[in-house]
Amino acid sequence: MIRKDRYVVLGAVLAVCVIWGACKQQRQPCLTPKVASLILETMHITTDTGTIFSDTSLPAAQFLALPTAGNADTFLFTQAAVFTISLSPTSNSCQWLFRADSVANSPRGTLFDTITFYYKRDLQFLSNACGYVNFYDLDSIRTSHFNIDSVHIINASVTNDISKKHVQVYIHPGF
Repeated sequence: MIRKDRYVVLGAVLAVCVIWGACKQQRQPCLTPKVASLILETMHITTDTGTIFSDTSLPAAQFLALPTAGNADTFLFTQAAVFTISLSPTSNSCQWLFRADSVANSPRGTLFDTITFYYKRDLQFLSNACGYVNFYDLDSIRTSHFNIDSVHIINASVTNDISKKHVQVYIHPGF
């Protein structure tokens, strides 16, 4: 009889473990990007007529976020034609300083352009595991014109989809 009691107790403990393990909720990891980033592409105007454009890999571009609520100072030095920056989650606009070549010795290369983005924020629920994220809808962009000729919004909806470009920045032909 003692052996039977051991099996009963062992069976009861095993049953409690199985029920406890089955009732424990498994949390799914958040595999969705939780940041909506703005993707800029620099384009070079190759003629004075302003009709021929090519994507431009800038030698040492620099971006600096001007301090605003929710937007930290950030430097980015890189040789690329596509750049990813963030927008402020607490304001409907933000400003970035942009320099096309941070190592150039020419007067034009040492000047910063100011890029101001105006947008609407939209708080989106992703999932229980991921929570919420701000998506943005670009309204307009204003810039100074030291190195930047003009800007063009090609996709106003800024989400967590990293495959879409949002803004084309056209660099002056003299750069």
